[in-house]
Amino acid sequence: MALVGKNSVQQLMLYLAGLSLGARVMALNPQFPPQKIERILQQNQIGFYVAPPLPTTSAQRIVPSAVDYRLIGYRRTSPHLWQQSLTLTLTSGSGGDPKAVVHDLSAHWQNALGVNRFLAFNHSKSWLLSLPLYHVSGQGIIWRWLSSGAVLHFSGEDFYASVGKVSHVSLVPTQLQRYLDYLSNSGADNEKPLTEAILLGGSYIAPALCRRAERFGLTTFSGYGMTEMASTVYVRKNHPLMPEVRLLHGRELCIRDGEIWLRGAGLAQGYWRDGKIVPLLNAEGWYQTKDRGCRHNGELQVLGRIDNMFISGGENIQPEEVEAVLQQFPQIEQAVVLPLADQEFGARPVAMLRFNAAFSTALVEQVRFWLQDKIERFKQPVAYYPLTASPNQMKISRRQLQLDLQRRLDNQ
Repeated sequence: MALVGKNSVQQLMLYLAGLSLGARVMALNPQFPPQKIERILQQNQIGFYVAPPLPTTSAQRIVPSAVDYRLIGYRRTSPHLWQQSLTLTLTSGSGGDPKAVVHDLSAHWQNALGVNRFLAFNHSKSWLLSLPLYHVSGQGIIWRWLSSGAVLHFSGEDFYASVGKVSHVSLVPTQLQRYLDYLSNSGADNEKPLTEAILLGGSYIAPALCRRAERFGLTTFSGYGMTEMASTVYVRKNHPLMPEVRLLHGRELCIRDGEIWLRGAGLAQGYWRDGKIVPLLNAEGWYQTKDRGCRHNGELQVLGRIDNMFISGGENIQPEEVEAVLQQFPQIEQAVVLPLADQEFGARPVAMLRFNAAFSTALVEQVRFWLQDKIERFKQPVAYYPLTASPNQMKISRRQLQLDLQRRLDNQ
């Protein structure tokens, strides 16, 4: 069963009801065009969907308004369901084609227990459903709520007002930056936030942003995780004097030839392909993440995706390294560095930027000047373009940005 839509009580009820019946459940982004949704349904053998009508699919539509959402009773979930392949969550491959990652309920549950333990999330707390169910991070919030018996909040019309009414919330860095702006602008009219823990993820997290949150009395945590591990694996408490880092309970991590390998609690059963599950583990029993990493003073440093690296004039460029430097510039909210084909160098780095003001040539020139002594010259972008992707996206598709940029250049 595919659920196409934004977060709502109705969507949550359908998600849980489908799982309790032993159905495979996949949540999909409502911004996907109908043709893409139809293709995903066909590729993953989805027989039912909850969405506006699709013109050519053979899947049967469930009309949302025809569903009775009243709670009429409780039934204990059958134990055999815990090991069944029930959730399918899309993740992008290196080529950009979405792959469906298959989890059983036990994986989601075990992942939630590890996060709850480190973030002191229990029945007396509350978590805002701030991320969509079509991301594993959104599903992670659901399972933390279920496993702790806590309170689940849905955001109101004013998202940032909702953030301050819960003890725990998951945000991407741009959302945190805008939440802090919201608190600054609200001044004395705003009640003191109830928030005890903000779990950050999705992109580079600037230390200056965490320090700014600290001035508001907010504690931030940086999470490292992925769809294949049912969300969070490794967490850092961003305290200026006493930072705390932890590989969450039940997970195992090692670094082989500069690549992060994982196994343990939360690991998916595999990828859904042609009606079968293709296992993730290599011959040594580990999942190779394709993330570059190292340990520095005992702490995990995630350096970027192996398949994002490109060569420019014989030099290796890791986009995430350049992005981390760019995002230290005060006016930059988000940066994405991409390779642009070049006849002489093979490829040159270009940057797509989102400023906290309108994109302008003057701001770009400030960035160019500021960057001169911050990073090697060959890593400095040769051109800058506005980043138009949504600031609230958990994960930006570099492949799609590359295609959009090429179209823009072709039309110039």
